[in-house]
Amino acid sequence: MKKIFFFTLLTVALFLSSCRQSGRRNRDRQAEKTAAPAAVADDTSPAANVKPSVNVYVENSGSMDGYVRGATEFENIVYSYLSDISISGVADKFNLYYINSKIIKYDSDIGDFIQKLEPSSFKARGGRRATSDFANILGDILRETKKNDIAILVTDGIFSPGKGKDAAEYLKNQQVGIKVKVAEYLKKHGNTAIIVYQLSSRFNGVYYNNVDAKITINEQRPFYIWIIGDAGHVSKLRKSVPDSELKNSGAQNIFSAVAANQPVAYAVKPSSGKLQLSKQDTKTTIEKLGKDRRTGEVKFSVNADFSGLLLDESYLTDAASYENYSRYELEVKPNYDKTSYTHVLTFTSDRVHKGAATVKLKARLPAWVETVNDDAGTTAVRGKTYGIKYQLTGVHEAFTFGDDSYAEIKINVK
Repeated sequence: MKKIFFFTLLTVALFLSSCRQSGRRNRDRQAEKTAAPAAVADDTSPAANVKPSVNVYVENSGSMDGYVRGATEFENIVYSYLSDISISGVADKFNLYYINSKIIKYDSDIGDFIQKLEPSSFKARGGRRATSDFANILGDILRETKKNDIAILVTDGIFSPGKGKDAAEYLKNQQVGIKVKVAEYLKKHGNTAIIVYQLSSRFNGVYYNNVDAKITINEQRPFYIWIIGDAGHVSKLRKSVPDSELKNSGAQNIFSAVAANQPVAYAVKPSSGKLQLSKQDTKTTIEKLGKDRRTGEVKFSVNADFSGLLLDESYLTDAASYENYSRYELEVKPNYDKTSYTHVLTFTSDRVHKGAATVKLKARLPAWVETVNDDAGTTAVRGKTYGIKYQLTGVHEAFTFGDDSYAEIKINVK
């Protein structure tokens, strides 16, 4: 009887101990989720364990002929980039297409595809090549892009309204059309990312202006590579084939669009100033903050992981990209420590300001978009693209509709 009683007590004790351990683990996990939520676009996204199919679309409108006359940087860059993706093993398979007024299927041989990039082959593949309705081109691609697909579009990015059309009105309508098509796609695929690289190549051929007048030129011209897909897939692609691997010294400019209001992991850096962290919240609450006796300034830093946002480094380190609601001066730099945090936000002041120190990473168009945009379209302007601003603004507005910030960081100073 005593043995049975003792065994019962032991069983109960073990059960209660197990419950306490389980409860503690659950609380710890919940605290981690609250203090440092995972970024939406990291490799744990639902589609990340499946290799995507890569669908490549090369625009073969008449305005593209000058990029493929003979051996050009355009062909070298595209061939090198697609080959690197293939070699990296990040993709399940390749599908190659031409695109203008319709999608035109090619085979899956990248080398053969690039070798046959010539004006004659562009023309032979057919489609309506005289005008470029970019909203329709993008709409066709989005319609074919499923959850586990990555779409790559190679284009000059130039609008071609055609004769007899109001070019200014056409640009505005295209912007709205792009915004609507991207917004509709985001309703079904909310974790989508769009990356646009601006590159450069020799163009030897006919430039068609905004009223289809022909201008013969032989000079460097911008062109663009669009990447569209689940943010987890796009993140893996960029890690496997970094932006710097793009030939011709890499991409000249990069545009990124990801979902707004994303949670990011962040925490106060303990050794970053004369401070004491709260024992109840060691990540986001500073219990005591004081001046450094040597420098006379109040200072603290916050480590943040922006990797899931897929934004360009120049954007993330630009102070203009942040809305600073605190009374501290803000500086953002890359984090070179071997941690999971990608950036360090440093707050400084001549005195302690108690309360919430809040910073928002704004979702805004990069300054280069306005710089490279040509609004007139009457002639070929070196280094500029007619109407590119309207394309990227349409995409940007779809992603930021209702929310104009990518992420928020909030530190409580007591």
